Amino acid sequence: MTRRYWNINLKEMIEAGVHFGHGIKKWNPKMAPYISAKRKGTHITNLARTARFLSEACDLVFDAASQGKSFLIVGTKKRAADLVASAAIRSRCHYVNKKWFSGMLTNWSITKTRLSQFRDLRAEEKMGKFHHLPKRDAAILKRKLSTLQRYLGG
Repeated sequence: MTRRYWNINLKEMIEAGVHFGHGIKKWNPKMAPYISAKRKGTHITNLARTARFLSEACDLVFDAASQGKSFLIVGTKKRAADLVASAAIRSRCHYVNKKWFSGMLTNWSITKTRLSQFRDLRAEEKMGKFHHLPKRDAAILKRKLSTLQRYLGG
C-alpha cells in the first residue's frame, strides 16, 4: 500500500467539531489513549492522532475504490443526513441516512426480502398498477413504498 498525502487540516477539524467526544460518564476505558483532555463534561479527542488514522483510512478507501469495490456510507444523524446522501450520490455509492434497520448487515435474508418488496412496489407504481386498485389499498401500498424508499432508497 502506497502512502499518499491527504490535505487534512487540524484547524478545519476543530471548526467541524471533530474533537468533541462522548460525555465523560459514557466513555469506554479502551479509548484512554485517544483522549487528550476533559472539558465541560465531554472528552476532547487527540486531533493529531485522529488526523494520522484518518490519513490511513483514506489510503485504504482509495486503494479499495481503485480496485472497483463498492461502499456503504452510513450517517444517521439529522445534521449529517443530507451530506451523506449528496456525497454518496456523487460517488455512486450505497448509503443509509435515516433509521438503520436492525440486522441490515447481519440478517441478510430479511434485508433481501425488503429490498425485493421495494423494487416490486416501485415497478408496480411506475407501471400504474396503483390506479386500478381501490383507493384504500393504493394508499396502504403508497405508504409502504414511501417508508421503504426512506430507509432503503439509498
